Amino acid sequence: MSSPAKLKAGDEIRVLALSRSLGGVMQHGGFTEPDVAFAVARLGALGLKVTFGRWVYECNAHLTASPEHRLEDFDEALANPAVKAILAVSGGIGAIQLLDGLDFQLVAAHPKIICGYSDIAYLCNAIHARTGLTTYYGPNFTSFMMQQGAGYTLANFRRCLFDDAPVDCRPAEQWSDDVWHKNQLQRNFHTQPGWWSLQPGEAAGTIIGGSYWCLNMLQGTKFFPSLRDAVLFLEHPSEGKATLMSLDSGLRALTFQPGFSGVRAVVLGRFARDAGVTRENLTELVRQIPALKNLPVIANCDFGHTTPVFTVPIGGRCQLNANGEQATIVITEH
Repeated sequence: MSSPAKLKAGDEIRVLALSRSLGGVMQHGGFTEPDVAFAVARLGALGLKVTFGRWVYECNAHLTASPEHRLEDFDEALANPAVKAILAVSGGIGAIQLLDGLDFQLVAAHPKIICGYSDIAYLCNAIHARTGLTTYYGPNFTSFMMQQGAGYTLANFRRCLFDDAPVDCRPAEQWSDDVWHKNQLQRNFHTQPGWWSLQPGEAAGTIIGGSYWCLNMLQGTKFFPSLRDAVLFLEHPSEGKATLMSLDSGLRALTFQPGFSGVRAVVLGRFARDAGVTRENLTELVRQIPALKNLPVIANCDFGHTTPVFTVPIGGRCQLNANGEQATIVITEH
């Protein structure tokens, strides 16, 4: 494992269109320049200087810049010694377009923090697989536009990217699955029932994953990470009634990997309420997959597409305990 240097006050963080661009999220999601200014100020409050890629506002039919322009911005940020971290504008569907153009030698020569979620999981896992660099499945730039309910996200982002000490992750007190940017002043928050211990046990290992859809799409390619001694952190946005079956398919597909016997545990992110995922039906799903037998499984955790989230270091290490009602996760290396 190779971890990039931690951030400190005064460092520059570069916002790039790795999937959807800033112009794309403005067109599709209704984000505004005041939202951008709010996020810049919030990152500034962490001591960071925010800069933007040259092509960050470009918006084509796929709501992003061309792959060539996104790669140009990415390479420039890597080679620029002033830039200490790269933050994705947002997720979307376009990150996979960059994989065959990534200069992995440049990434390895200039190891920097790379952070984002959703389909940024393609980049997080591919970069770790090809270079050994720890990447970060955490908030996007748009996440910092959230005016309410972002305290947990900010605190865990800082703990993971600024400090070296182990991160003792704990459930957020409240969570939300609302479309928060549609009305920032009227949010819907729910009491956190805690994380679910679906199967008991203790484990330690290397963190792999993010969006299980993205991880499955990488199977059989040179971008798929090793599952040796792995703890799989898996999540995906809700898709209505199909979500539970989608998770079943995604988990089973991963268990068919030749190296799945090296997996030590599985951690599942929280689903939105409209997914119809309950502790009972999720427990039953896990018990029906033969390869998951005897593996510790924790679910309903704070990462992924609901808010708030903790930052997950892909390639980092963790220890977990799924015995009893209060499941625990400690990120030991990040």
